[in-house]
Amino acid sequence: MRTIALVVAAIAAVWGAITDAFDAGSGAVATEAADRGVQYDPAADCDLATIESLSTQHPDVDQFVVMATASWTATVGTVEVAARGPGGTWLCQRPAMTAMYGRSGTRPLLDRRSGDGTTPAGVFPLGEVTAWDGEVFSMFGNSPDPGVLVPYRDVRPEDCWGATKNTARYQHLVNRYRCPGPDDEWLAGITESYSHAAVIGANLDPISGDEPGEIPYAAAIFLHRYSYSSNGVAKPTSGCVSLGYDDLVATLRLIDPALNPHFAIGPTDYLRREGL
Repeated sequence: MRTIALVVAAIAAVWGAITDAFDAGSGAVATEAADRGVQYDPAADCDLATIESLSTQHPDVDQFVVMATASWTATVGTVEVAARGPGGTWLCQRPAMTAMYGRSGTRPLLDRRSGDGTTPAGVFPLGEVTAWDGEVFSMFGNSPDPGVLVPYRDVRPEDCWGATKNTARYQHLVNRYRCPGPDDEWLAGITESYSHAAVIGANLDPISGDEPGEIPYAAAIFLHRYSYSSNGVAKPTSGCVSLGYDDLVATLRLIDPALNPHFAIGPTDYLRREGL
């Protein structure tokens, strides 16, 4: 009997190691932890040259979600995640994942206008939003919190993201059931694409286009799940960045508020230039 017990214990230990190495929710390989607590994937390969360039211009940022394309007109690109590890060394947390961008490509935030079909380019923080009911959040979804490190809002039937230019609700989450505004987004009605999403902090208050005379650069810019055409092909977005479900969940779980995470969006040569 003692021998059987020892065998059972050994099997349990092996199974524990396997479950630690794999994320049952997404099938993603679990990452190793650097000395400072940063989770990284030793097998991942990411664009460290671009990340180092971004780091010199944004030294207070310890985590980048790099959203890169090959050109301003490209509608398909990649998303990678890297964080600063021990001694300031940058570590790859997620390798290049195929991502969809705006149907009209990307454009620097100050050159675009709400509704032009481009994804705003630039370096933006993780957004923080106060909802109509007072809840503060940075991620949201029509599906339960997948285990993220930031405040997560379960979408309510009343949740309407204002995207109608120069209205008081522009770039605010307001209480408008079914969201009757012409450009506004009823989050509860976008069930699959907004199963989970992160708010990209492009054009949030204090100057967001919600007052007369303010330029409405962008509204409702998120990292979310792919939307698909009728033949099952991932589609470009209206201005967001989208990933496949498993890649999305793995990315959202890595975004760590303790690392001052920022999204760097645009063509690779643009992300590497000085003064970004």
